[in-house]
Amino acid sequence: MITLLRTAFIAFIMISMGISQTQLTVYNHGQALVKEQFTRQLTKGISEIEIEKVAETINPSSVKLTSQQGLQVMEQNYRYDLVNQNKLLKKYLGAELTVVLQNDKKTSGELLSYDNTTLVLKTRTGTDIIQRSYVGSIKCPTPKERLYVRPTLSWSVNTEQAGKYSLDLSYLASGVSWQAEYVAVLNRDDTEMDLSSWINLNNKSGKAYKNTKLKLVAGDLHQAQPESNLDMVQSARFMKASMAPVMEERGFFEYHLYEIAFPLDVNNMEEKQIQWLSPTLIKTAKRFVYEGRGNTFSNLPIKIMFTNDKATGTGVALPGGIVRLFKQDTDGALELVGEDNLKHTSKDDLVTFEVGKAFDVKGKREVVDRRSKTNRYREEDIRITLANRKDESVEVDVIQHIGYDNWQIDNPSNSFDKLDASRVKFTVPVAANTEVVLTYTAHYNLR
Repeated sequence: MITLLRTAFIAFIMISMGISQTQLTVYNHGQALVKEQFTRQLTKGISEIEIEKVAETINPSSVKLTSQQGLQVMEQNYRYDLVNQNKLLKKYLGAELTVVLQNDKKTSGELLSYDNTTLVLKTRTGTDIIQRSYVGSIKCPTPKERLYVRPTLSWSVNTEQAGKYSLDLSYLASGVSWQAEYVAVLNRDDTEMDLSSWINLNNKSGKAYKNTKLKLVAGDLHQAQPESNLDMVQSARFMKASMAPVMEERGFFEYHLYEIAFPLDVNNMEEKQIQWLSPTLIKTAKRFVYEGRGNTFSNLPIKIMFTNDKATGTGVALPGGIVRLFKQDTDGALELVGEDNLKHTSKDDLVTFEVGKAFDVKGKREVVDRRSKTNRYREEDIRITLANRKDESVEVDVIQHIGYDNWQIDNPSNSFDKLDASRVKFTVPVAANTEVVLTYTAHYNLR
């Protein structure tokens, strides 16, 4: 309720001042679309318009200025030659300057030249070479031309009548990026987890966006390339899931768009976190997976899986980002058990996180024998040993890459499923503190 009152109050002030809300649409690849509205009093015919404080990383070719009241843009300029001491001195070559040294002694004369270490002045008594390290200040005459201290856009526009015009400005800027950050807390037996998410927004565009309507686009946009080179865990654990959602997700073109439900300030050189997915209870499965080919024992990857539907998962599209998985220790403290990258995930997708390598569950693969008959067949006898050093039983998914030849599996010691044209999967139970041997023959028909 307080947030809604605050938003309404800000909106009232902006309307009273004639200021419209900025909109910022940020894409995965570090680029943002900036939209701003402003008003100007224009005369009939040709008028000049300027706007400062645009993003320093603006793409000038993407700038678009329009008005629903109708106007014709005759000329557009992006002025980024910002003033500094040397650029100012360049403008005053041949002009009369007064140099005040650090001992308050003054020297006046015509500026003949300068570099990073010296100033050369033509004075009444001759030519003075002044070391810039001794200079306290330089007094310059009023400049005859406009000096730009901030990146500035300017336009010449043509209107059919005088009046107050509402103008819409949009442009692309780099240096603004976002990604999702996920926190998953597993239960005691790894059959469920609380999944929550934060949006991490980073602004290095050289501009602050105040009271901004923020949209985030998840998806891989194609970009034309130029020819030449130019404490989050604990809050997620205990946040109430009944709180009002702060972000709306919807489809947009062939991507997914996430809109923040309230205006916010995005300051320059700031990294901001926005909570969007409240802790959601998800049914999970923990699997040990062996896909190795080495003939010595290797530790097996641990994978946490769930189906992202309404019954098991969130049931909404999840933008790509880093997932950090935690579990509660016997003293009640949450400890990190692993992390992985989540790709853009649609609803109903199977999600798999590789958490790490199991310390006590291992596997090795050996080729026991090979046979072949020229132009008819070749065979390999395979033995896979799975070792479980834990005090509880486990189940291991053994995935074998057979290849793309005309093949078949003969004499398997365990049943298997054919995953695709080149892979099969055995599901092997391994009792506590035991080893299990899986054997099969891979037969390749060469005819």
